[in-house]
Amino acid sequence: MGTRELSVRDEPAYQSPQAPPKPTGHTHQTWGRPHAEGARLPAMDTDRFWQLIDQARAAAGPEADRAVRDDDLLDEDPDHDYWDFDDEDLRALVQGDADLNDAEGALEESDGDEEDEDDITDPVAVALYGLLTQLPAAEIAAFDNVFEDVRATADQRTLANAALLIEHGFLGDESFDDFRAGLVALGRGTFEAAVARPDSLADHPVVHEIAGAKDPRWLGREDMLFVASHAYATVTGEPEITFFEYAEGLREDTGTGPDAMDATTDGPEGEEWEVTEEPAARKHLPRLSEMFYERSMANRRRALEKLGLQG
Repeated sequence: MGTRELSVRDEPAYQSPQAPPKPTGHTHQTWGRPHAEGARLPAMDTDRFWQLIDQARAAAGPEADRAVRDDDLLDEDPDHDYWDFDDEDLRALVQGDADLNDAEGALEESDGDEEDEDDITDPVAVALYGLLTQLPAAEIAAFDNVFEDVRATADQRTLANAALLIEHGFLGDESFDDFRAGLVALGRGTFEAAVARPDSLADHPVVHEIAGAKDPRWLGREDMLFVASHAYATVTGEPEITFFEYAEGLREDTGTGPDAMDATTDGPEGEEWEVTEEPAARKHLPRLSEMFYERSMANRRRALEKLGLQG
């Protein structure tokens, strides 16, 4: 999916991450969709959703519990400092962040053309794609609706701060989408434990791998966000852009949504706190802070200094 994008998030201006943007502005077309108007569409419950995730994890084998590596960033020099942030590194790492692009002293966006890389390569996403293409279009859309609802339960401050620590000191709305999708790919037990107790991620082998590696590795799995739309296009032969409208129509027809989901965990509530405040971070995320705080905050400071921004 191309070079991993990092963004330096301005904590006071943080806005709750949203689901991946759905294409807009296209004329409504039926494209021969395989359902009749007003028909009751088949739904997918949460248990069935997680069964499919577990099947995909099993098919992916050991890769399901390994961190994501970005081959575009790898260097043959074992002593290469990936956080030294020369100009080319910064352009690759912070492209697309509105706050940085608008900030005085920020580097201009790269003029290079970005490759259109739409292939799904993540092992769990590839296995899940194979499972979803065996289902009818309505069930694929129902799966994606549950996926959105499940990820919505992880949209909370403490988990976002945990993500910033694990993902090397950088987090934007899109990377938090990737992170929550990656949590889903780790299976129901890990996901629900993380939503209830974000610091529990310190126990997971993927997190230990990220902490011990010299090169950037990631928990977030961007490919998971697009498996359903890819599978829908394969099954129906219709343009992928029509999937989002179709899935939304199914949601409206069946009355599903976050309020209707049978969630088993509620995120921890309480005071708002900033991960850049070390005492608060060590209070709320003691084990993750022990693993990541110094390195992630150092990465963050170096990027901000390079951009001429206040840390």
